[in-house]
Amino acid sequence: MAAPETASPPQSNETPVLGDALRLVRVPFSPGAVFRELQDRPRFWVPYAIASVAAAVLGVLMIPFNRRVTEAILERLNRPVPPASPLDTVKAIAGAPIILLIVCAVSGGILYLVASSLGGETTYKKMLSVVIHAWPLFFAQQLLAYIVLSMRGLDAIHGPMDMIVSLGADLALPSDAQVGYFLRFFLGGIGPLQIWQLVISAVGVGIMARAGKGAAWTAATVNYLFWLLLLSGLGAFGMKMAGG
Repeated sequence: MAAPETASPPQSNETPVLGDALRLVRVPFSPGAVFRELQDRPRFWVPYAIASVAAAVLGVLMIPFNRRVTEAILERLNRPVPPASPLDTVKAIAGAPIILLIVCAVSGGILYLVASSLGGETTYKKMLSVVIHAWPLFFAQQLLAYIVLSMRGLDAIHGPMDMIVSLGADLALPSDAQVGYFLRFFLGGIGPLQIWQLVISAVGVGIMARAGKGAAWTAATVNYLFWLLLLSGLGAFGMKMAGG
């Protein structure tokens, strides 16, 4: 007698690339559902490739504004302004995935070390998956900055400070407040998009590392503060070197 046929699991018509792209779109709105899908099969390299393309596009879009800042600084220093070069586009496209990979590698290490030390059951790959799926909020912030700068126009840029588009706590400062660059960058990094990115990271660590809320939030907050302090320091140093 023939053995009874077993029902085969339903096959999905969704390609892996499309699935990863959809998760990147969905994660700002339903992070819990996305990370539960990734809990047993973390994904990094394909989402990273998709995010690298987005970062490269944003980098190319920002070339005219970055060049205008460079021109303003050189003019202030009475130095000749070099002509525009196609290498600017090449650098933007090539540099975006490298910078993104470095940031992901460092953030993944921070999340892994903190979550593991607090009792989480995780792997480095899972934490890399958490990091890359929190990036859509950063891209949203960069896109918003590009839109605002485009509305202002290149003629409105006279120095590095004119490139700053903030939705952070620095907006609460009085217009005549005299604060240092570090504090201004630090407060600027505490805004709704950054906080929501922090929430997504905490949710991701909690699910992917099977960690408690305290451990998940600690890991995500340590990573957030690390980058906030580092970028604030680098921003302040860059502003002083550029003469404001």
